Amino acid sequence: MFWLKTKIIEGEGSLRRLSKEARGYERVLILSSRSMKRHGFLKEAEDYVREAGAEVFSIAGLPAEPSVEVIEEFLPKVRDFEPDLLIALGGGSVIDTTKALKVFYDAPELNFEEIAFIDRFSKPKPVPKLRTPLIAIPSTSGAGSEVSGASVLKKGDAKYNIVTPEIAPDVAILDPRLPRTMPAEVARNSGLDVLVHGIEAYTTKVANPFSDAMAIKAIKTVYKWLPLSVKGDDEARARVHYAATMAGIAFLNARLGLCHAMSHKAAWIGPHGLLNAIFLPYVMEFNMERSDYARKRYAEIARELGFSTARDLVEIVRELNGMLGVPELGELVDDETFVSRVEEMAEKAYRDGLVVFNPVEPKPEEIRELYLRAYRGE
Repeated sequence: MFWLKTKIIEGEGSLRRLSKEARGYERVLILSSRSMKRHGFLKEAEDYVREAGAEVFSIAGLPAEPSVEVIEEFLPKVRDFEPDLLIALGGGSVIDTTKALKVFYDAPELNFEEIAFIDRFSKPKPVPKLRTPLIAIPSTSGAGSEVSGASVLKKGDAKYNIVTPEIAPDVAILDPRLPRTMPAEVARNSGLDVLVHGIEAYTTKVANPFSDAMAIKAIKTVYKWLPLSVKGDDEARARVHYAATMAGIAFLNARLGLCHAMSHKAAWIGPHGLLNAIFLPYVMEFNMERSDYARKRYAEIARELGFSTARDLVEIVRELNGMLGVPELGELVDDETFVSRVEEMAEKAYRDGLVVFNPVEPKPEEIRELYLRAYRGE
């Protein structure tokens, strides 16, 4: 099955479509990153909403990591304003925060523990029908949150998911002017996240021909354009921005795998996209050694990029990481701290819901060994 709830509006200056999309609403709440306010896009969005005839209230400067504590902090403001339309303007964390706020605004009787996927052995309560529409306007090019039915929230040092079609945005506006404001490091990390989304979505147990098409297009785009995007090339920024949404559509339908499970549980170490890039070659080697299906699928991706084998794809990923200056895991965390937490991370990654979709079901000790191999750079 292939599913997409979100209407996608793309193109240079497409932010102006807000004046059409906000028509008919009375009270519009915009949640924005600080950078979107600084670069003037928040004011532009507010002007379009007012042009549509609605009252607008904005909350800018959401924290970089969406968390349960952030939801609890901002929820009273949302309830006081009583919006009939929500707009998320910013990176994946802003969109994920807005999705979670939508859940608890529309269904105040719920609590996080009831509905979150704590691990794959938990049985969360289903999210009821939600009423408030959501427009997502991503400013970074990685998370794919503008089309997905998931919100990733931190609680403590780990990340958990709320997963329901009810929080998939109704509209996504992809205006490439916004991601051109990304610093080079953010463009790199988020772009590498797109690559991992594409490769993992293409190789899960539930991939289908339609998700494959989106995944392959995203992978090829990132491989060709990400180095230029990191350097600030305008066309490259636009292409990677669209690829991020394509990869989001791919994993919305085909899900993700072990690499994401590992990076979610290592969230305390560094940025999500960066961790994904570090772990990916090790996870690919693990999968291809144990699964003919994984080896075949990696080889198909390699051929799409002009190479031949699954092993070639692993080397391509390592070379791209090297070209873009991706550090070794050992450069991000000291030995004592990492070793003291590796058992806990491995156990939590084993319990992560995404492991179910990985081509190979790993044991906790195998995940531990992958963490240690990545740390040692073996």
